[in-house]
Amino acid sequence: MSFKSSITDKEIESFSDAEQHFSDCYIMSTLESLSHTENGRKLLKKQVEHDDNNLNQINCYLYSPSGNIEKYKIPTNTAVKGYEKLYEAQDNQLVRSVDISVAEYEKRYKAKPWICRITDDFKTYPFENGIPSHFMTILTGKKPSVNIAETDFNIDLRSRKDEVMQLFKRMQKDKNHSLVIGTGLKMLDGRTWHVYVLEDVDLDKNTITVKNKRGNITKTMNIDTALNTFKFIVGYFNNDLA
Repeated sequence: MSFKSSITDKEIESFSDAEQHFSDCYIMSTLESLSHTENGRKLLKKQVEHDDNNLNQINCYLYSPSGNIEKYKIPTNTAVKGYEKLYEAQDNQLVRSVDISVAEYEKRYKAKPWICRITDDFKTYPFENGIPSHFMTILTGKKPSVNIAETDFNIDLRSRKDEVMQLFKRMQKDKNHSLVIGTGLKMLDGRTWHVYVLEDVDLDKNTITVKNKRGNITKTMNIDTALNTFKFIVGYFNNDLA
């Protein structure tokens, strides 16, 4: 991998402005959360880069199930066959390139958890309807250090309150985190099974702040409400990605 064609800090910041149009909330929330920490930004510059020899190509690097890193070449000036709707709707070429890379990865390996593949026939693209931990692992090569109840049979986080509060206490002290938080069967903002960026916690006010990539809407809510609404939390602290 080359560093001379790495994406810029400004391009990394664009992950915060990019809006969700497909069922890729787990991808878009993860990308933005990684942009929040120094090591997350370094990782993004290694895993997503402009091609040295082709100005109209972005290269994305993902780890195969066996741990080998693989290169996905995505053109920016013409739509990849089959992804025309994505090119029309998503104008952030970095997000678009990552989406296509994940879709091609899934076509090759069928690596998403089986529960996520059930709805593939009803979705436009294979990158839709994944889970954060899987995407984080194939992008970073490291399993998330934080994974509270992502694949458990819980409805919400009330039964995991002690564990969640320990995490929130750590977040209060260490703001360098890349975390996402997701709903399950319970509806929020008109959707179920939706992933948000977990931006901050304020234990003095007993609140957390989350960001919905559909519209880039930030929401602050009482912690008890959050425990009763969300199902899981997944991600890293900065040192985990060193």
